[in-house]
Amino acid sequence: ILTRLHSTTAFSLPTPTPTPPTPPIQAILFDCDGVLADTEPDGHRVAFNLAFQNNDIPESWSVSRYGKLLEIGGGKERMTAHWNEVGWPERIPPEGRAETVKELHLKKTDIFMTLIDEGKIPLRSGVLRLVDEAIERGVQLAVCSTSNEKAVSNLVRTLMGEERREKFRIFA
Repeated sequence: ILTRLHSTTAFSLPTPTPTPPTPPIQAILFDCDGVLADTEPDGHRVAFNLAFQNNDIPESWSVSRYGKLLEIGGGKERMTAHWNEVGWPERIPPEGRAETVKELHLKKTDIFMTLIDEGKIPLRSGVLRLVDEAIERGVQLAVCSTSNEKAVSNLVRTLMGEERREKFRIFA
């Protein structure tokens, strides 16, 4: 139904409330594992398995098993929880478990660093573009991670270059 409006009738739309401008992004905080690179399945898991193999421990974590173990924070804690659940390898006697787990974790970290150095853990798609755009705009960059600081710094340096690495603060 159409209604004819008389010229004496005044209509006005409500005045929109001005939206304040969005402030510019001041900082981007990245996680390392799963954000900068798929380090968990392609790096840490592989490094754990190589550490087991290099130390004659008959263990190999599948992607699905490792995914379940990721519910537990920390590599040493993951190994301990796994073996508490499935049984400890004979090679690791009860009285030396904590020390052996600590040693294995250190070896795993060294292997993980080598995987990074060899370029076997690539950056996720789009990360470098985002980092470059942030640097161009003067946005502060940081990586916040529960991973080892040395590993995080190495990953950023190796996969992004020293010039970009210098733009990051690392909290690990």
